[in-house]
Amino acid sequence: MESRKLARNLKAGMIGAGSSATNIAATIATIENLSLVAIADKNIDAAKKIAAGHDSKIVSDDYKDVCDDESVDFVIISVPHGLHHEITMYALKHGKHVLVEKPIATKIEDAEEMIDTARKKNLKLGVHFQCRFFDAVQEAKKLIDGGKLGKILQANVSVMWYRDDDYYQKSGWRGTWVLEGGGSLINQAIHPVDEMVHLVGSVKTLFGLWDHAIHDIEVDDLTAAAFQFENGAFGTLQTSTATKAAFPAKLTIFGSEGAIQIDGNILTIHDADGKEKVIDYAAKHGGQVGSAKDPSKFSLLAHGRMMMDFCNAIIEDREPVVNGEAALESLKVVRAVYESNGEKIITL
Repeated sequence: MESRKLARNLKAGMIGAGSSATNIAATIATIENLSLVAIADKNIDAAKKIAAGHDSKIVSDDYKDVCDDESVDFVIISVPHGLHHEITMYALKHGKHVLVEKPIATKIEDAEEMIDTARKKNLKLGVHFQCRFFDAVQEAKKLIDGGKLGKILQANVSVMWYRDDDYYQKSGWRGTWVLEGGGSLINQAIHPVDEMVHLVGSVKTLFGLWDHAIHDIEVDDLTAAAFQFENGAFGTLQTSTATKAAFPAKLTIFGSEGAIQIDGNILTIHDADGKEKVIDYAAKHGGQVGSAKDPSKFSLLAHGRMMMDFCNAIIEDREPVVNGEAALESLKVVRAVYESNGEKIITL
């Protein structure tokens, strides 16, 4: 495991005690000089369970208790998507740096208010897009920026996964517009969409489709879209949580001189002469994350790197790698697909 030590002590408070919060708590435990001192969740027993493993002094069923505590340097928000805006705004207004789970919010205007408030108060706002810290994504960035692929022509995101009915029905929030803000696109596919805009650039225009084809939910379990980037390249995406013939999530980028494919922490490079090179960073360093059928997998590697970056952004008084503005780009794509809905072309 990579050595992780902060230059000075930082104290984190966490709001939420679900599966994602459990993973984040496990990540905090690997970083020297970082401690989890407070945790809140409406399910107080879940909060107590995480707190017990971290000697957390504050355990509450009210998120305001975490935000109000003077010992907390920053707040981690790991709750249903639809609550990100409310809790982030409260934390920022009470002087706390914020690291919020993906997506940054469910509405563009909410995300913009979060970003603007953080800026005005000179606080750090980071978003949990840990996949940017995979070796595969970082190497892909170097290849593209270095011109190895030539002119970027087209990109494709494919996340054709499966989640059973219990995944939605037993959660209390998934499958709803108010709390999840969407389905397969905003939840399962948001990471490769974020990687795509990080590597290729902002999307300019988009036509999208979505449906709840199999599950009895309000939101999408099936989407598709075609779009054009600001730089002129074309793009497509397809997402689902409805197909039992589930495939690994992939981001493919084609250039005039080559192509790359990213599958978690595995990078495949296709040269102009037809040669293929597979670099399995997952086998070397770990880091495969997400699963076509198992939502419980997570990467301690990527989470750790992202947490270190955010903490160092506080210590060094700089922007985190994935700040609010960066995270807004993927949300714009998601909202455009839902707004388009097979009826109109959206200008982002």
